[in-house]
Amino acid sequence: MPLTIPPVEAPFGVVDMGSNGIRFGIIHSLARHLPVLYEERAPISLFDAQSSDKVIPEDVIDEVITSFLRFKAICDQAGVAPGNVRLIATEATRIAQNSAQFQDRIFQATGWKTILLRKEEEALVSAMGIVGSFDHVRGLALDLGGGSVELNYLIRDSTTSNTEQGFSSSKNAVSLPYGAAALKKFLIEHDDDEEREKFAQKLIAELTDALEKVEVPDGIKAQSDANDGHTIYLSGGGFRALGYMCMSDSKLYGGDNEQSSRQYPVLIINGYSISGKTLKKLAKKYVDRAPEDLVKELKVFRISKRRATMIPACSFLVLALFKVFKVRTVYFSEGGVRQGVCFNMLSLEEKSKDPAIEGIKQYAEASRYALSEDQFNGLYKKVVRAIPPFYLEPNHPLQLHRLLPCAIYLSNLFTHYPKESRATIGFHMPLAGGQLSNIPGLLHHHRAALSLILTHRQGGEVADPIYKDIVSLLGPKAAAVCMYVGRVMEYYYALSPLNPGIGLDELGVDIFPAFREYTDEEYPPSEIAVHMPSQSNPMVDALSVSSILDNIIKIAKQSSFREEAAPLFSVSLIRKVD
Repeated sequence: MPLTIPPVEAPFGVVDMGSNGIRFGIIHSLARHLPVLYEERAPISLFDAQSSDKVIPEDVIDEVITSFLRFKAICDQAGVAPGNVRLIATEATRIAQNSAQFQDRIFQATGWKTILLRKEEEALVSAMGIVGSFDHVRGLALDLGGGSVELNYLIRDSTTSNTEQGFSSSKNAVSLPYGAAALKKFLIEHDDDEEREKFAQKLIAELTDALEKVEVPDGIKAQSDANDGHTIYLSGGGFRALGYMCMSDSKLYGGDNEQSSRQYPVLIINGYSISGKTLKKLAKKYVDRAPEDLVKELKVFRISKRRATMIPACSFLVLALFKVFKVRTVYFSEGGVRQGVCFNMLSLEEKSKDPAIEGIKQYAEASRYALSEDQFNGLYKKVVRAIPPFYLEPNHPLQLHRLLPCAIYLSNLFTHYPKESRATIGFHMPLAGGQLSNIPGLLHHHRAALSLILTHRQGGEVADPIYKDIVSLLGPKAAAVCMYVGRVMEYYYALSPLNPGIGLDELGVDIFPAFREYTDEEYPPSEIAVHMPSQSNPMVDALSVSSILDNIIKIAKQSSFREEAAPLFSVSLIRKVD
């Protein structure tokens, strides 16, 4: 089912007139990473504004038009042509008795024609928003708005990236009228336990029926059976609020680590992952709380007072979902209508690209310190040769086959900074306070891995207290691999600092695994051989360079991070003989 949203040339504006708020964004190019020039949100709830007769009041219409005129002025400042704005409306506008008059008022004031999505289209555009936020998806997807919740399945991998949509989803995606604001309203009006139980059974029955209508493919069902539960992708403000709640709870954020007392180190919702067990535990904790009490008590990052009142309703929905199907892993998505509309407009070639690599490449190319194509290729070839090949397999959890190009694009961008700040700049780049925090397609452990690679590309000295949390998020073996890769990059830069990647072969230095047998272990012990030239060369033998090689050996010896365990790497130096 194609979307009936006319294509547009960049720069263009997208207005998501949702039930719980109105989001506005200006997109400066139709690229896979969906680059945003500017975005903001108007806190207007069309769902809450409607009375029992489903009429949007005049004063609310006036507030919407005032916000749209502001958006229109910003579009003018950005050079967006008057006809290059797409205004998308969903459930609250769809059900309003005065919807036609509302849309006409908007058109008369702004010249923008409202594109009112059908339920099926809303479910599809929600799916596209999630797909646009990740490189790879395979599982069930739910988008929780203010007035409705959409259920779908999504598959985006090598088998679906060349399909007409660029991914696979249900032709019968379901939209149910149980958004966060709608559920909150019902639960306030029906606080009797018996009434709530009856409604819970009704909700479970409708979700069960919806799951049947979606017709989940056998492959996803088999994946769920093998993993004792589905992988699910959650989008929408209500679900994202639960994600931020989990991040803030030190006993929950790490999965099931009740002893943890540290703050979660990556405060970015997109790509955040928890177990189904953790989400269920969170929902049970808050489902019976009074909304007014949560407003007083909750002081959580990215949770407004209004959103706090919806936490019990969102928890109610989550617990109903767990009655319908098992959940093994949960991923949170920033993707919504804006991202879905943009993804829909991309060419098939653009849709098939990796959003993280494309976004990071574009960011790097804007710098005067960016590598040339020859420099990139030369450095990439040498670093790949130094890494045990099983770490570069597409199915390895570290995803170095994706992260290594990203790291090399970024590897020269902060060398000109003061020495004591270089590692810290690299450390923060992919994290919440960094320049790449808006790049889609990175799960949190990918961000942690890229952070450690860039840190150790610049010597590894970071005084930030969350460094240990990032290592903990990855795990000791994955962290050791990232540190090793970063140190190898540092060494190759030292050999050719002003023309990286070029001329490395002539120096006679080569690093590669001593053996390359296949292994089914994710992190097997590896022997690394460093071949040195037979003749002395100041570019190789200078103390500033040899000390970096000593650090690679030191990292290898400590790469287990536990005294009783064998190191993950062992390094031997071999001097070539003429």
